[in-house]
Amino acid sequence: MILAAGALLWGFWTLFVPTRVMQSGDQPLTIQSGQSLVRIAHKLEQQDIVRSSGLFRFYVAARGWSRDLQAGEYLIPQGAPMYEVARALAKGTASNDVEVVIPEGYNIWEIDRRLTEAGFATGTDFARAYHLDDGVFFPDTYRFRKGSTIVEISQKMRENFDLKTKTIFANLSNAERRRILIIASMLEKEARSMQDMRLVSGVIQNRLKTGMNLAVDATVSYGACVRQYTKSLTRNCQVQLIPVGTEVKIDSPFNTYTRPGLPPRPIANPGLNAIRAAMNPLKSDYFYYLSTRDGSQIIYSRTAAEHAANRRKYLGL
Repeated sequence: MILAAGALLWGFWTLFVPTRVMQSGDQPLTIQSGQSLVRIAHKLEQQDIVRSSGLFRFYVAARGWSRDLQAGEYLIPQGAPMYEVARALAKGTASNDVEVVIPEGYNIWEIDRRLTEAGFATGTDFARAYHLDDGVFFPDTYRFRKGSTIVEISQKMRENFDLKTKTIFANLSNAERRRILIIASMLEKEARSMQDMRLVSGVIQNRLKTGMNLAVDATVSYGACVRQYTKSLTRNCQVQLIPVGTEVKIDSPFNTYTRPGLPPRPIANPGLNAIRAAMNPLKSDYFYYLSTRDGSQIIYSRTAAEHAANRRKYLGL
């Protein structure tokens, strides 16, 4: 009983009582990307941030945070006990990094604007360097070290893409992965729910099989932005401001009204749901679809006549 009580008191003291250093001021801490829990725990003990690396590892594992510890530059608050240090590293709080959220379906110009707002780019630095690479910048919440270059940011987003899609793409050829990414990027712009993504994916497959042009507005808007942007590489394009009614009459590699098959590359950066929907389309006899004016519903049709009737009914066209 005495030994058990002693162990309990030692555990309580280690978890909840700050070390001497932590009582004297904030402590800077750097966690490198890819560092293991063992190395992180050892560094914490070396810097006298925690008393026991072993107990830190045990506590993190017990909380289910073993794979959640985030890389970054931290300032551990004064007086932080071990359980707060563990939570800070697992949740990314107390980090001195800059948080940047990249939503699903963002294209290269939208990512550039978000990075510029966060202070990582000026003008169109990111888009100018990577405007041919849409599709591989995985949408996620990122923490970038202050002063990170666009090369470092690009690498981190690509590595995240590789990590998140490794299992999904495991048995696919490079050509098939490319095809899936292109379709998934279209789904991000055309649908919201997983059900609609899979249905629209089925429509795309039906049209491709029969040789029908896809006639997807989102590819037309993207193609117009590509044309406008590549003239100067100095001004980001906003796809939502493109007049699709005019652009469908202008031929381009991205105009799926005038050209058969898929566009030449992804038109956005898809998330996992869109990628899964591209790989698992819902089989149906639908060949047409339209979104209601408020975007709340997608209406599907089997024939051109049925689609025309739905355009009149839901869009007044």
